[in-house]
Amino acid sequence: MKQTAIKAAKLAGKVIMKHYGKAGKISFKENKKSLLTKTDLAAEKAILRTIKNKFPGHNIISEESPMQNKNSEYTWIIDPIDGTTNFIQGISGFCVSIAAAKNNEVVLGVVYNPANEEMFFAEKEKNAFLNNHKIRVSGKNKVSEAMFCFSLPSSAKHAVKSFHQTAKLYPFVRGVRNSGSAAINLCNVACGRYDAYFPLSINSWDVAAGYLIVKEAGGKVTDINGKEWNIDKKHLLATNKKLHNKFLKLLK
Repeated sequence: MKQTAIKAAKLAGKVIMKHYGKAGKISFKENKKSLLTKTDLAAEKAILRTIKNKFPGHNIISEESPMQNKNSEYTWIIDPIDGTTNFIQGISGFCVSIAAAKNNEVVLGVVYNPANEEMFFAEKEKNAFLNNHKIRVSGKNKVSEAMFCFSLPSSAKHAVKSFHQTAKLYPFVRGVRNSGSAAINLCNVACGRYDAYFPLSINSWDVAAGYLIVKEAGGKVTDINGKEWNIDKKHLLATNKKLHNKFLKLLK
């Protein structure tokens, strides 16, 4: 499954880079901050074709298509371009995110940024890697030294709440960042660039792959109540583990 996911991510990456800097016509989904391009659809098509050729009986959840339920114990969870706004603007913070879950437990995660040629991947209980080099979360244990990252959902209501939460945390941390991609934020926690990440409103395709990558890199991922995250939850906190309880307290 790992090789299939990596192959699919690379094929989608080629499609994306072919159109990078010339996104073409933009359409809207839920609102004018939720964007869609023909490249999203073309990248998704490449991913789905690759997975279906190898695993035709598996379920598929993908951001731009209806769920394909084959009553399998395996489900692929796909975001063909996480960070579409960045892609449209010519900013390199976008990626392909592909995860696979067995009975709703994520067992495989691949996040590929074709602009930076960074391939993150993890399998359950097999560590996490960036371009075949093992990665680990940071060892920081002081919130005052932590780099915190967040995401802004397309919903204005949730975005305002995210700003309020971030403002509450800002005095306590070293710095705050928002890359524009949930999957990249999680991978940056996994390799120690960031120390904590909190999105208030997310979908499974945004974070399923990155969730496993953080866990396999030695980090911790829960909901904001401290309970283990799963693909049905709409918010999470990902940290280097040492800082987890401290951030949970600050967020409350």
